[in-house]
Amino acid sequence: MRQQILIAFFLVIPVMAYAGEDATLLRSDHAVVSYSGISQKYAEAVAATVEAARVVAVGQFGFNMPETITIVVRKNRRERVRLFNDGQDRFSLTVRSEKDLRKPAASGIFHIYGLCHEVGHLGMYRVIRDHSWMTTAAAEGWAHYIGSRIVDEVHARKGESLWPDRYDYLADGTKRLNAQLSGKNPRPITKGAAVWKELVEIVGDRGIAFIFAAWGKAKIDPTDPAAALRKALLATSKDKRLGRWWNKAESIMVFKRPKRGFAARKAKRAELTGQAIELAHDDGTAVVMNSLAGGEHGVRFKVLGDSWYLTSVRINGSRYGHPDPPRENFHVWLCDKDSEIIADFPFPYAKFARGGPNWVTLMTPPTNVPQNFIISVGFNPTRTKGVFVSRDRHGSGDSLTGLLGRGTKTFNKGDWLIRAAVDQLKIANSLEPRSTAVRAE
Repeated sequence: MRQQILIAFFLVIPVMAYAGEDATLLRSDHAVVSYSGISQKYAEAVAATVEAARVVAVGQFGFNMPETITIVVRKNRRERVRLFNDGQDRFSLTVRSEKDLRKPAASGIFHIYGLCHEVGHLGMYRVIRDHSWMTTAAAEGWAHYIGSRIVDEVHARKGESLWPDRYDYLADGTKRLNAQLSGKNPRPITKGAAVWKELVEIVGDRGIAFIFAAWGKAKIDPTDPAAALRKALLATSKDKRLGRWWNKAESIMVFKRPKRGFAARKAKRAELTGQAIELAHDDGTAVVMNSLAGGEHGVRFKVLGDSWYLTSVRINGSRYGHPDPPRENFHVWLCDKDSEIIADFPFPYAKFARGGPNWVTLMTPPTNVPQNFIISVGFNPTRTKGVFVSRDRHGSGDSLTGLLGRGTKTFNKGDWLIRAAVDQLKIANSLEPRSTAVRAE
């Protein structure tokens, strides 16, 4: 076993944590740990693990990693132990006490593997910004596969002295993954890891970064992503094994949003009356703001007749997180009454400002709507980036939460302050007067 000695230098400074609580800031070359409620030795171990994992991600796999990865560690006795990433350059780790940071035999928690797993996510998410087409098996299977491999390499560089209470974390790398792969009835994530392992065996460790880049640039139809993904994949190499791999992998990796049953017509603004009517269920008073991790904000609307065109959506909310807006889009979807997508409208995060809630108007290409339709908004939020959407106090039963195509449910704690403006063509049937586009009761 090769072992390379890496010497880490840490600078420790008392600061206010990013979450606003008293904390200490610990810096190494490419990692910053903001921590409170734990000792310095564990903060140093977290930084050293992420530092080493980042070296592997860049040097062995050629991933585009951030210059600095920030890890915010906080203690909260009322929350479960949790580690997640923001897709760009930050991890958040919550522990109930420092006891949760002990070796797995004592705590039941695999922190070294977990940190390597999150570094693996960054290698994908920083390049494939819109990964909504991926199944959980694909996204988490990737992080499980690559995280296991990174564990092996970190162990080769740092040895068992990496963690304050030493243990053989090499057992948590590919040794454990291979045992899972050889077992009967593997879990979906394990199946996903197997698919990624096969791909890397075809293209090599550094070849996967080129595929991610190709997928990140591809124009993907969320209702049928497979064609564009396959085309982009095959364009990276003439190796015929890639086509055979995709034929096997597609059913495991790709999630297709439901195809619409309503064929929406488009119009030019000059063809409309220019007298749009705004549909709303909310009372205009924001009493609470919410960000939905792993879900979307939706509102049902109704018009009479099929001659109405969506022209804009208004949302009351505010952006949170870093001062600069994320370099990605959020999405507004026009859906039918069954949450099947009719049209997808991406908008830059910069549309929303930080601070107090404000109304933001999002102009859409005029798009024909069915009599019953849903406006759904998805921000792909994390702890450090997203949009708080306002709601009022009394719900009408027309607001929704959930994921399109994967189950939505009625939100009864108020109405989202999300409104839709609709207009008609100048040649619209006069027997269906515009006054019939009324607020749905």
